[in-house]
Amino acid sequence: MKNQKGITLIEFIVSIALVAVVMIFLFNLLVDIQYTSKNGTFASDNQLNRASIIRTIMDDFTSLGLVGMTDSSTYGELRLTFQFQDGSSRALTVSDKSVSYHDERWSMKAGNNRTSYQKRCVYYHFENAPCCTGANCESAVCSDYFYVHIRIPVVIGESDANAIDDLELFYVGKSSDINASSFPSKAFLGYESNTCEA
Repeated sequence: MKNQKGITLIEFIVSIALVAVVMIFLFNLLVDIQYTSKNGTFASDNQLNRASIIRTIMDDFTSLGLVGMTDSSTYGELRLTFQFQDGSSRALTVSDKSVSYHDERWSMKAGNNRTSYQKRCVYYHFENAPCCTGANCESAVCSDYFYVHIRIPVVIGESDANAIDDLELFYVGKSSDINASSFPSKAFLGYESNTCEA
């Protein structure tokens, strides 16, 4: 007579446990894939925003001619107002999660709360105003040209080293268009330019 032994209760429980382990692994894999895809979308959107912000401001610098800048920043908000050769001015406002310039606004998109503009870690460099001396200048130099460089860092996730995501603005102009007081000193109101420098 043939033995028709079925599966035991122990074998059934072990098989259910193995299936459960495999399902948990697959679920975690799916969550990781979804998170990576979502963050990739955020990164892509933020890169498009970054390009748009820089292009818009740099177009104004080039076409209108930057001749001055004032700072009215507060602890919670970076606010720089750029003056142009035609007498017009436009404000750049940066908060943790958004940038506004003139009549446009861009929002930071992120899957976590840490991703933000580091408005208290702004790098600012102003050089070679006409015979410039004192707190507003890098050195006592007379030059036919002046140079302005502003970098607003972006923190992505857990890393502070994301220079590729920073907002970086620069301009070279004729020193005869400005005077030494047209640009603020390095110590802006509301934040410290040297706090986050390596």
